[in-house]
Amino acid sequence: MKLKKVIENALNMLEKADNGIVLMNMYNEVVHPADAAFRGETVHPYNAKAFIEESLSQNGLDLKDKDLRMKLLKLILILEETEANKSRKKKLDDVLAGYDMESFGKIV
Repeated sequence: MKLKKVIENALNMLEKADNGIVLMNMYNEVVHPADAAFRGETVHPYNAKAFIEESLSQNGLDLKDKDLRMKLLKLILILEETEANKSRKKKLDDVLAGYDMESFGKIV
């Protein structure tokens, strides 16, 4: 399974979690309490955080390691900042394109 899909599943699970607890049926599917009651399914409470950490660990991303989590956050922030600066630089280049930069600041 691709890491993107695992992360999407984790976010979806956290949306359905109540204080970090989700209800899972016998097929390990997260079930909303109302749906379980309507269908008469047997569900068991499960720690969403532990399930997500296990899923990510199986895909090579151990979030139990605090240093790794901090490096991932730093990487994401730097990438976002770089992308924002790139769009700002492009806008500046578009504005300056109409001016002769060779003669800029020269006394004539």
